[in-house]
Amino acid sequence: MADTMTPDHFSDVTRLDGIEADCWRLLQAAVQDRSCGWRLPALATFLNNEVRQRTVVLRKVNVQSRRIFVHTDIRSPKYNSILSNPNVSWLFYDAARQVQLQLTGPATVHTDADIADRIWRDEPESSLRAYLAPHVPGSVRPAPESNLPDDVEQRIPERDELSTARANFAVISCEVGAADWLLLRPNGNLRARFTYEAGAVSTIDWLAP
Repeated sequence: MADTMTPDHFSDVTRLDGIEADCWRLLQAAVQDRSCGWRLPALATFLNNEVRQRTVVLRKVNVQSRRIFVHTDIRSPKYNSILSNPNVSWLFYDAARQVQLQLTGPATVHTDADIADRIWRDEPESSLRAYLAPHVPGSVRPAPESNLPDDVEQRIPERDELSTARANFAVISCEVGAADWLLLRPNGNLRARFTYEAGAVSTIDWLAP
């Protein structure tokens, strides 16, 4: 799906409120636009004195509540990391636009909540097939493998074949507490920071790049 809003994103970098609004518009666009760099952020978590990062797929954005959503396997390390320490950090970078966005805030893991059910229903079978994985993600294996059952490795399963996968599925939501925006430019970079309280903008400032 093409991003029809591209010309409007960050076309005016003189107004902080416009930049903040464009950040959320681009996050929304990234959910559907596979070509958008912000579709694949890095999510950082902390557990046992170790910071871990991994690339995830942005699945849903709620601008009104300033929340973003991804999904994960409950057997993955990031699931336990967030249960232990909900404070997470996200790094978005769009190489075409030369725009970086760092988000921080508390994350929540949803397994049986309505939001998990809704996202499960809305996701295509191709995105849910991984939750049929027979082995714990990250576990040591004797040889390279896809960690997919043999009968679906070469095809996308039908919806009714995914019933057992639902038990491994969880949604991670993050209430964004702060956003740090950086625009890279040959004639000098620009940087701004936005903080939020209860989903509303609390402070908005220019920063030195």
